[in-house]
Amino acid sequence: MATAPLHLAGPRFRIRDATPDDAPAMTDCFFRSFNAPFWQYFIPDNKGDRKWWTDAWIMGLENPTDRSFVAEDTENGNKIVAFSRWMLPQSDGNLERKWPDLPDSWDMEVAGAFFGGMEANRKAMMGTRPHWFLEMLGVHEDYQKHGIAARLIKWGTDQADKDGLDTYLDGSEVGQPYYKRRHAFTKDEKDVDIPDRPQYGSFHYKSLVRGPQPVSV
Repeated sequence: MATAPLHLAGPRFRIRDATPDDAPAMTDCFFRSFNAPFWQYFIPDNKGDRKWWTDAWIMGLENPTDRSFVAEDTENGNKIVAFSRWMLPQSDGNLERKWPDLPDSWDMEVAGAFFGGMEANRKAMMGTRPHWFLEMLGVHEDYQKHGIAARLIKWGTDQADKDGLDTYLDGSEVGQPYYKRRHAFTKDEKDVDIPDRPQYGSFHYKSLVRGPQPVSV
């Protein structure tokens, strides 16, 4: 399947490495990026869950196998409007991830299916083969469709193409067509089974794999 041309954000949006000082703004951006009924139920916007996300960002920044990025709006006081976290390829597949303990207030059946399903899928699909992994990606609701996500994704897929390696991510039902059509995540896919709840109905995630693409010379 041929991929459609990418629309990449212009220089107004500066991409840079994230720092621990960015963690609270990244958390705020998360809650403005992921606000569908599923997320409002699973990880509601409150003081405790904001602290959990901020701790998660800082923990990831301390991991030498991770690269976390933010996108700043240079025309709006360098406001952080997007984020990504890539895991670099490891010889053992880099299957173990560090996260803060899950809050007791969460629906543990949903949390186990969500996080555990993603982990199980990656192990089943990638084994211990080195690969690039887009672990997290979010764009503030006011800044979507500006090509910011495309730039954050392309950074990693370009590395994967140079290395001749697969790229892996977990995508929502809304995001899956975009990942496939624009970024060639069409090599393999597998459902993440998440329980239904009256608060959000059904929510569908898939694990997607992109094979390395030819590198232009």
